[in-house]
Amino acid sequence: MTSILRELAHRRLRSRKLSPQPWPWPGPRVLVEEPDEREGLELAGILREAGYAVAVCPGPGSAERCPLSGAEGCAVAHGADVVVSGLAIRRPEVLELLRTRVPRTPLVVLADKDTAPALPDGCLRVGVPVDPRELVSTVADAVAVKQREPER
Repeated sequence: MTSILRELAHRRLRSRKLSPQPWPWPGPRVLVEEPDEREGLELAGILREAGYAVAVCPGPGSAERCPLSGAEGCAVAHGADVVVSGLAIRRPEVLELLRTRVPRTPLVVLADKDTAPALPDGCLRVGVPVDPRELVSTVADAVAVKQREPER
């Protein structure tokens, strides 16, 4: 019985983590999708130091669906000016959801430049291991693209 209660508590905690709230800060806002918590926080620190408002999402667990696929979508992804994804290559369905649900939001994919598959139009790539200067420069380019687009 105790293990069942622990499992239910774990699922509730995990579902809370995957229910991001709207952005309380003005832009430029960057969503970092990275399943490895340490790596996600490191990427967020680099971007915060460069002046960006950053939210970190671990993405869905292997047996979970991304909130972006639900009827309401994901408030953080919809409110981001740029999405940096370390998850898109490992979970192609997440890349597809991002391109479908937030098509006007630039996507920066963290991927090995030599072995990663081709990316859809509108995606930028930052090589792994991540060079902080390349990450900041690529995010700045993505923000500039987003700011040049007319509002719809």
